[in-house]
Amino acid sequence: MKSSSFESSSSLSLKSASDVQLTSIIDGNSQEADIGTVPSKQLLRKVAAIAYLCGVSVTSSATNGLIVIGLPQLTEDLRLPPSLAFWPSSVQGLATASTLLLTGAIADVAGPRPVNLLGCMLNCIFMLTCGLVKSGEELVILRALQGVATALHLSSSVALVTQVQPQGRGRNLSFACLGLSQLLGFSASLVVGGILIDTLGWRSGWYLCGGLTLLLLAIGWWALPRTSCLSASRKALQSLQVRVDWIGAFLASASMSLLTYFLGFVAVYPSPSVYLLTRKQRHKH
Repeated sequence: MKSSSFESSSSLSLKSASDVQLTSIIDGNSQEADIGTVPSKQLLRKVAAIAYLCGVSVTSSATNGLIVIGLPQLTEDLRLPPSLAFWPSSVQGLATASTLLLTGAIADVAGPRPVNLLGCMLNCIFMLTCGLVKSGEELVILRALQGVATALHLSSSVALVTQVQPQGRGRNLSFACLGLSQLLGFSASLVVGGILIDTLGWRSGWYLCGGLTLLLLAIGWWALPRTSCLSASRKALQSLQVRVDWIGAFLASASMSLLTYFLGFVAVYPSPSVYLLTRKQRHKH
């Protein structure tokens, strides 16, 4: 009897030991699987975030190419006066350069993620609306608003790249792709825009850019790094009133806009004094 009880107890101990080893092996395999899946998800988010930032730059630059390649058709359909012939192509860059200081200050306080997503959403809206314009004045106004949306995107893209990519080769490659995307968007739009104008009309290019930007907005909403907590974002929004020099930023933006507008206005409508000075110089020679 003693030997049978001893054998049963030893068999039970062996079974328990084997069960412990089996569970430890299963736990180890599951931990290795979890460790393997986490870096893959992080890598996918990083790639998607960089692709989103570059994609928005591509579509934003593509609209400049659509204006350049479709300017003869635009002036005919929208009846653009000679004084506004080049404003649709230049007003976006003017608005972007004038508001870049202000949007950068807002991105530093409120965080780059909401500012960038807001710029992407506004870009999508203004691109689609540019395809529905009926006059040249409407196109110029929408292009100026699109320039402000582009400033929101550009001012926060650099901060997002530094958050997504650690310092090293990956970050340098991301910055290179971000700069290259603007050239690729403009160059590709010259070819694709010319084909669309000859087949479907100049409005189809704007619808295409707006649809792609809407798709990129969904990707950016998922891929961009989020803020730590909701209270921090609320404090950031409250500190916008104190930490941003609104008066100085608005004065700098207004001075840049007025100076560029004055130079463009003088080039089209020279003042009588400038005309007389140039005429006197010609008579002297």
